[in-house]
Amino acid sequence: MNFSRLQISVCLGVAVLAWAIVLLAQGTTLSIGQLAPFSTVVGVLAIGALAMEKLLWRQTWLHGWFVQRPDLRGTWKVQLQSDWINPETKLQIDPITCYMGVEQTLSNLQMHLMTLESESWFVAQSIRRSPSENGYQIVGVYTNKPHVHLRSATSAMHLGAVIIDTHGESAVRPSSLTGEYWTDRKTTGRMTLTNRCDTVFTQFSQARQHLR
Repeated sequence: MNFSRLQISVCLGVAVLAWAIVLLAQGTTLSIGQLAPFSTVVGVLAIGALAMEKLLWRQTWLHGWFVQRPDLRGTWKVQLQSDWINPETKLQIDPITCYMGVEQTLSNLQMHLMTLESESWFVAQSIRRSPSENGYQIVGVYTNKPHVHLRSATSAMHLGAVIIDTHGESAVRPSSLTGEYWTDRKTTGRMTLTNRCDTVFTQFSQARQHLR
């Protein structure tokens, strides 16, 4: 969650009030002048919260004891195998190469899957430690939007769920991901994500040009 200045002020105000009550109960004399630094402290905390949200969360020295979150930012090359049956050929489709663009902050994660025929985006997501304790799991619900000329012919817009596991020596910056997904079209599939680059592409053609 990205805290606003108002939220920080309220939290700090509650903390100051609790501290003052304890000091008064101990017989300490308080004055209004002691509240003078309040606005400065709020400003410092607001800057600190923004820095943590945008930048500090991905620093390796904070990982494990202060931050429990992998750094997935960039664009990944994806090998995807679906059990979807093409209604025209009556055959399961071959594995396809596609791309996943990932935007991320401390509290937000958006994974954008780009194929030649459609795009998918998260509508809800959660990150948790892997059951193996060697990495993380990303659990998400996504919406898929095929290109408009395909929606009535071969593919309809649909919702799905996905579980993605991180892999690699570094828990904070994994080298590969694997996932399984299910859709409301009653199809399932697997995906493998590798070859990450730092640039976040938003079009299939751009990603394919740079991640061949």
